Parts: sequence; C-alpha cells; structure tokens
Amino acid sequence: MKTATTHAPGSAENRVCLGDHRWVSIRPIERSDAAGLSAFYSRLSPESRRRRFLGPVAAVDPRLVARFAVPGDGIVGVLREPGRDDGAVVAHASVQADRRGAAEVAFAVADDVHGLGLGRALVDAAIRLAGERGLTRVSASLYSDNTPMRHLLRDPAREVVRDVIEDGVEEIELRLAA
Repeated sequence: MKTATTHAPGSAENRVCLGDHRWVSIRPIERSDAAGLSAFYSRLSPESRRRRFLGPVAAVDPRLVARFAVPGDGIVGVLREPGRDDGAVVAHASVQADRRGAAEVAFAVADDVHGLGLGRALVDAAIRLAGERGLTRVSASLYSDNTPMRHLLRDPAREVVRDVIEDGVEEIELRLAA
C-alpha cells in the first residue's frame, strides 16, 4: 500500500495516510497524552514491548509512561479515523537528551500499522525534534535482529558515526546536520 506523508510548513505536525480513510497525526507529546500512551503500550504485543524496552515486559509501569509524557521529550502518533478508535495513540518516540548534546531515541509502533510508513515518519520527526532542541547526535539501541528499525535509522541521508553490536544489541549513533 502506498502511503502519503505531509508536513505543514511552520507546523510541528505531520500526517501519515494509512489508507482506507485512516490518518495518523504525528506531533510533539503533551502531558495530556499519558493515558493514551499507557493504553498504547498495553495494546502492544509482547514482542513489540520486548523490542521497545530491550527485554520482556509484561506491563509498562504507569510511572514510566508519565515520564514519557513530558513536552519536548518525544513524539506521538495519534490515529485520525471515523469511529471509536479516533484519537488513539498508535506510535511513540522518546527523545531523552543527555548533558553532552546528544539524545537517546526509542520507538514503538502499534502492531496493526507496521509496514505502512508510520515508522519512517516517526523516526524522521524524532530526529527533527532532537535537531530543533540543538542536539548534535542521537543514538538508538535495538536488538540486532530488528532489521526494520535498522533500515529506518541507517537511512542514506543520515550520517552514521557509530554502529556496534554487542551481545545481540546494536547501538547506532547518528550525527545530526548542523
């Protein structure tokens, strides 16, 4: 299925078309997103939670979710479709800055929308957010068998400064354009 991504000039929001009258708005996270994030993480499959948190996670602690819902520290994808699921969080990117001008980024996309272009838009938005915050690098840790995420991060338009695999976990560091 062909997807379309739009970015409104001067806006922090992207829209990704999933097809069949379904859109996802990708926007900076807000404190009011905490409940939606909690519901999102509870709906993820055990494998998706394992990949997101680099280990088996039966349930995501609400205190952790509350720490994710800090303005400036992430991006959410919110479903826009006719029906009861309108407004549901279907993607999350965490952008956690350190004191060295870098950030660790982590991503999760709802299982039922994998492969529809949402991951690419989410990664792009998170990297853009890090750059807007004045950060110079981002890094991500992923299981070495997470090929889709590796492809999203190792985009030819991005400069990879480090890519190391140790004990089945890959650490990819990207330099952000100045």
